[in-house]
Formats: sequence, structure tokens, C-alpha cells
Amino acid sequence: MATAEMPLVTGTLCIMSEEGDTRIQWDKLDPEQVSKAQAKFDELKKKGYAGYSVNKKGDKGEVLHTFDPNSERVIMMPPMVGG
Repeated sequence: MATAEMPLVTGTLCIMSEEGDTRIQWDKLDPEQVSKAQAKFDELKKKGYAGYSVNKKGDKGEVLHTFDPNSERVIMMPPMVGG
């Protein structure tokens, strides 16, 4: 059971960028946390990031086109730049 000091974390949004790896965690039962994670997901998708769902073991997941609050881990990769 989660306490005020130790919130339950059911999902993690991992954002890969030039600055490194940023993480946003949420409890799927907390609408405010889910809303913040979804807003960041949507913001990054608009910038061209790709979202991938994987479980905590790192097993291959699927490409996400919309935010899924039931995902254990979502990895956001920046758009590829090349020539």
C-alpha cells in the first residue's frame, strides 16, 4: 500500500535526449499524475519522438501512437537526424 511519503509507481516515461535520460513516473490510479505524463508524451510526439512500450524486464513491447497509462515503461526516442 502506498503512503504519502512513498507513492505507488505503476509507470515510467523515459525520455532520451541530448541531455541524457529524464524520467517521469506515475500511479495509474492518480489522475493528476497520469495527466502530467500524458501531456509530456503528447508534447514529445508532436516534436517527432517515437514512443515504445516495454515491461520492467525490458522485453520488447510495441510502438505507441497514444499514451497508455497501463504501460509499465514507455521509452521516448527523439527523431532520427541524418543525411
